[in-house]
Amino acid sequence: MATSSKAAARRSLRPHTTPNVRENLRREKERFLARQAELESLATPIHDAAAQLAKLDAVVESRSAAPQRKIEQLEKARDRRIQKIQAEYAAKIEAVQAEAESAGAHLTPEEQGQESSLLRRYALAIVEFSENASAAELAPLLGVSQREAKMIIEQAKDDLDGSGTAASPATAAPAPAPVADDTQPVTAAS
Repeated sequence: MATSSKAAARRSLRPHTTPNVRENLRREKERFLARQAELESLATPIHDAAAQLAKLDAVVESRSAAPQRKIEQLEKARDRRIQKIQAEYAAKIEAVQAEAESAGAHLTPEEQGQESSLLRRYALAIVEFSENASAAELAPLLGVSQREAKMIIEQAKDDLDGSGTAASPATAAPAPAPVADDTQPVTAAS
């Protein structure tokens, strides 16, 4: 709305009295409030669309977060189950180890008899072998040094003497006669 130059001139010449200032402020306030109401009515579709977009974002976010929450729940359930299984198997392992320690170290009477019989046969075989061969020949057979082979032969003889078993003379060959050595002292036979 265009104003004439006379109206503008009249307004500019009007004295700035208190009622005029109040009236100008009131009119300016009314214009401001009217403009504010107009802007709010223009902004209503924007606010509605923004609210709907926010709701849609929340729905999408909750939909995308739901699998992650489910995964976390499954992982927690898996971890609890793993701990339970580990505890069960640890108890079972301890029980088997205790059983193995108590039962595995002891031989039954039948096994003890079989073991002593086999040990006698082993000692007898070593003694018979040593009567027909030297400790140097026994050492590679047993995978030990010659000194250890001599100790094994002596132990086998002691074990047989202690148990009252002697090497059978039928299987034993006569021992070779010792060779006379000039460095050894000769002892007189009585």
